[in-house]
Amino acid sequence: MVVREDRPGDRVIVAYVVGAAAVAELRVALGQKLPEYMVPSAFVSLEALPLTPNGKVDRKALPAPVVESMVLQVGGAPRSPLEELVAEAFVQVLGLPGVGIHDDFFHLGGHSLKAMQLVSRLRTLAGAE
Repeated sequence: MVVREDRPGDRVIVAYVVGAAAVAELRVALGQKLPEYMVPSAFVSLEALPLTPNGKVDRKALPAPVVESMVLQVGGAPRSPLEELVAEAFVQVLGLPGVGIHDDFFHLGGHSLKAMQLVSRLRTLAGAE
């Protein structure tokens, strides 16, 4: 697992897995062993880990996660104007192409600072406190 900051101020935990893996099963297994805030937001499957000439993992050569890999795809389209508003706020704050009504803010890369941004965005979009 690596903490990446591909966008300034936006740190995410990324798990690099060699071979094919079931992301949902990995997320559940890690969730049972780690505190929620340490469970990776994205999983990247690789054929092999890049190595330095000394045989250590070359962290600089690890690819950035594809944004879509951070979306859980558990989905469900918004069913009401309020759900549409919340989904739009998630998209804006997390910088994702889309989210479903069952997607988890923290599994998508959210954290406490982004949660405060989400609250502010919801207040702005809803025009209410």
